[in-house]
Amino acid sequence: MAPRTCPARAPKALRRAPRLRRRAQRGSALVVSLLVLLVLTLLALAGTRSTTLEERMAGNFRDRHLAFQAAETALRDAEAFIEGVASTGAFNGAGGLLGQADPEPDYNDPATWTAGASRAYSGSLPGVASQPRYIIKHLGSTGGASGGSLNIGGYGQAQAGGVQLFRITVQAVGGGAGTRVLLQEHYGRRF
Repeated sequence: MAPRTCPARAPKALRRAPRLRRRAQRGSALVVSLLVLLVLTLLALAGTRSTTLEERMAGNFRDRHLAFQAAETALRDAEAFIEGVASTGAFNGAGGLLGQADPEPDYNDPATWTAGASRAYSGSLPGVASQPRYIIKHLGSTGGASGGSLNIGGYGQAQAGGVQLFRITVQAVGGGAGTRVLLQEHYGRRF
């Protein structure tokens, strides 16, 4: 007969391990984990909203900048037009060329910026919803026949007799038609 062996016994520490009672578990770890997950989700949503808002702001800033650059370009085009005119007789109230007696238009009225009431930019600007338009109003001359002086900051005194003054008003839009920029400039030229 074979010697009798004792079955292996578990170490004493394992034998005395406390037994967990099922009734003592209340799921508090699960509730805390779900609350932490909820807080993290809310933080992620807030971050997403903030990022979306910043992207929209950057897009609007770019659109406004594009409209402003288009308006500046149209101002230069209007100045070149004035330099190319032979006399002030061209300012007869038609096609965006207003004389001294013509009433001042309402620049906020969309009808002011139609083809018959304003002039279109002579070139083509990429990226804008529509090409800029401008109106030139002849304001009269400075100094009269006797001359006079015209002091322009930093340039000293200059004879102003015969200088014809014009007010150029430009409307330009950006990449979307909702972004509108109006610029005005006074321009003088001797004829």
